[in-house]
Amino acid sequence: MMKIMNLNDIQKVHSPALKAYIQQKVQNWIEEYQIAELDEMGCFVILEADEEELFQKDEMEFVEELILDDENYLHGVRMLGDCYGEDTYLTIQKGEKSNV
Repeated sequence: MMKIMNLNDIQKVHSPALKAYIQQKVQNWIEEYQIAELDEMGCFVILEADEEELFQKDEMEFVEELILDDENYLHGVRMLGDCYGEDTYLTIQKGEKSNV
């Protein structure tokens, strides 16, 4: 599990497609909500396929399948406070179908 709590942590994301997606999402938040740092809005959690038990669908506001280049993720958002959320990305193995 990788938890991204500030802008510098985004550089640690191994997947170029997911890194670019998260960078764009954070940039949109900065512009829309006038925030200076990621921890004002929330954090990102990246899970490997073998960490599926950590992806708690029943705690998520919504769950969707996200396809970035040739990578598949289950993406869910869990609200932890009024203006603070946790964006979670679970890697899906190739050829595996999600049960969203």
